[in-house]
Amino acid sequence: MGKVTNIQRLAVLATLLLPAAAQATNGYFAHGYSASQRALGGAGTANPSDALISTINPAGTAFVDERWDLNLSLFVPLREYTAGTTQPGALGLGIVGIEPGTVESQHNLFAIPGFAFVKPLDDITTVGLAVYGNGGLNTVYKEGESTASFFKAGSSGSPLSTLLGGVLGQAPTVSRCRGVFGGGAPAAGNADLLGFCGNGNGTASVDLIQLFVAPNISVKVGEKTAFGVSPIFAAQRFEAKGLQAFGAFSNSPDRVSDQGYDFSYGGGFRLGVQTELLPGLDAGASWQSRIRMSRFKKYEGLFAEQGDFDIPSTWNLGLALKPTPNQRILLDYQRINFNDIASVGLPLDPNRFVNDCALPRLTGSTAASSACLGADGGPGFGWQDVSVVKVGYQYQQGDWKWRAGYSQTEQPIPSSEGLFNILAPGVIEKHYTVGTAWQASKKLGLDLSFMYAPPNPVKGKNPLSNVQLLSGGQTINAGVDAGDQDITLDMRQFELTMGVNYTY
Repeated sequence: MGKVTNIQRLAVLATLLLPAAAQATNGYFAHGYSASQRALGGAGTANPSDALISTINPAGTAFVDERWDLNLSLFVPLREYTAGTTQPGALGLGIVGIEPGTVESQHNLFAIPGFAFVKPLDDITTVGLAVYGNGGLNTVYKEGESTASFFKAGSSGSPLSTLLGGVLGQAPTVSRCRGVFGGGAPAAGNADLLGFCGNGNGTASVDLIQLFVAPNISVKVGEKTAFGVSPIFAAQRFEAKGLQAFGAFSNSPDRVSDQGYDFSYGGGFRLGVQTELLPGLDAGASWQSRIRMSRFKKYEGLFAEQGDFDIPSTWNLGLALKPTPNQRILLDYQRINFNDIASVGLPLDPNRFVNDCALPRLTGSTAASSACLGADGGPGFGWQDVSVVKVGYQYQQGDWKWRAGYSQTEQPIPSSEGLFNILAPGVIEKHYTVGTAWQASKKLGLDLSFMYAPPNPVKGKNPLSNVQLLSGGQTINAGVDAGDQDITLDMRQFELTMGVNYTY
């Protein structure tokens, strides 16, 4: 137990020293963890060229000389959302509407370090350690207003007023609050008669980073095959601001927003194999388990399953073809199982959310509901599992290596999940990469890589912006219709990675 505690302390210290990382590239997973992987489109499962191979295939360290690698990435994700207007139906009933216009996220430059070393113990066994991170759900929106209300002016006397009679003691009205998600004070000229506004800082932001401390061991079986295992100790740090207006729709209203930083710890493992299939053709494969994390107790009212935020399982397959001694062609396939994690994968079911959570809360109920935020079945970000294909090419010319790569992933965010994913617009699908490496001396090497991810806007409806009563006036239909507000999420990314390595 003492060893685990020491590793956790190291993870906490490293997390505190790291600046807030931005949202990474394949969802919130980095497209690569070393400068060489990043330059090759993230491919490298079958290409053990540096100590950070353990981050994607711990078996690969068996074919790496004693060395260490240190990387620093300067990451620039440019994120924005665009909200359209709402066309209310006959009842004019709106729940949550975002102020129309385009708003860009602030804080767009992040430094992301990574470190690893390996040491062969003998001709069979190699050990090592890697310290690296993923980005997170990091956005900061300093502009905009939101409408956080079940009412639009002019619906007095409708069946809805009968259904909710006496709640306000007056004609239905609108609460308009400063901030994208209503965390600020009432907007100018609005009294917030519904009591939705957070009355705090209107800036809406989330900040999640993940740090991994992963020792590893690999064992050769013959000259061309190796197996490896890497226990993974993980730490997460999270903070949310400006989301107070959603406290009314949570099972823990006081643990939704503005609780300061919270930390989460846990562990899992990665298994890997590396082998030569044919002369000049290598193969690698690895599987990372789900990493079980402790709950974010300060935010148990925001994330599904009372603040649970495990890290999803993932697996890789890779091939490395060497058509000539100075060329390598890499092909990787990666699968990331976001949907296995309730807080990430559960969708927003608007009908269930409105009828089983929002309406009861508005009519005075304080009972916990499985449809509210923080519940086991409560709303998440609705992310889908994704597959990633990565292709890389390397050409060696004396002391120089020239690299290029491309990766293509599936869209993790369905168009129906735009509202909550304003906070997590991980819509990138393509990455273009180039890089070089220079062997400055027999022992010292330098790496450089550059990545560009083009914009890939995802447009959908805000199902809570315009809803209707069903026949009989007792149930709300919050499904998507023509009057719903359009929400478009967009992002493009740039990344420059510098690496230095030393071989003993």
